[in-house]
Amino acid sequence: MSEQTVTPKGKRYVSERGGFKLNANPAIGEVVPRAKIRPERSAAGFAHEPLASKYGPEAAAKKIGEMVKAFIPGTITTTLLAQGGHHGMSLVHVWFGANFPLFRHSHPRYGDCLYYVIAGEILLGQQRLGAGSTFFVPNGQPYKYTAGPAGVELLEFRAGGGDPQAPGMQLDESSFEAIDKIIKESYDNDEAWVPPKKMGDTAIRQALIEGRLPEQTALEF
Repeated sequence: MSEQTVTPKGKRYVSERGGFKLNANPAIGEVVPRAKIRPERSAAGFAHEPLASKYGPEAAAKKIGEMVKAFIPGTITTTLLAQGGHHGMSLVHVWFGANFPLFRHSHPRYGDCLYYVIAGEILLGQQRLGAGSTFFVPNGQPYKYTAGPAGVELLEFRAGGGDPQAPGMQLDESSFEAIDKIIKESYDNDEAWVPPKKMGDTAIRQALIEGRLPEQTALEF
């Protein structure tokens, strides 16, 4: 029997993902200060069995806590759309500060992901991706990148299809040395981590770095 869409009474247009929904002019979220992070609890948000097997559960959890505390002021995630169900769509705005070192990870619970660079840039492998660039990450594939000198803003779009029994966040770094590098780079760059006031403002910082705006504009950003 084929799957059918049931139209709720009084609604003309609806799909398996729901009906019409509006989220007008959302404000960007706020940075989580390091003081609010409890390193001893942070590892619970990551599946990290390889690290736990290699270094022991307690040592792995401690190291992950150190990493989270180091990078947390450099990122903001703002949910724009979140639907339930196996095929539910989601759209998230993500900001990373200047030279932010994103750790290698995957999201096997949530399905394929399409990223769109709104403003700023990232270094993905040897490829530098600026505004307007996209990259597609198949479900469960590990990835990492580094934000550019102005930081970066991205849209993260998913349309379901993941494994509901899989981890939402899989940490795919394989050594403490790699995590220590992320921790060091986070503290080295955190003075430059100034979140945008509005979505898209990173484009102004990028233009300042490239010399496409007058210097006095920098006083506002």
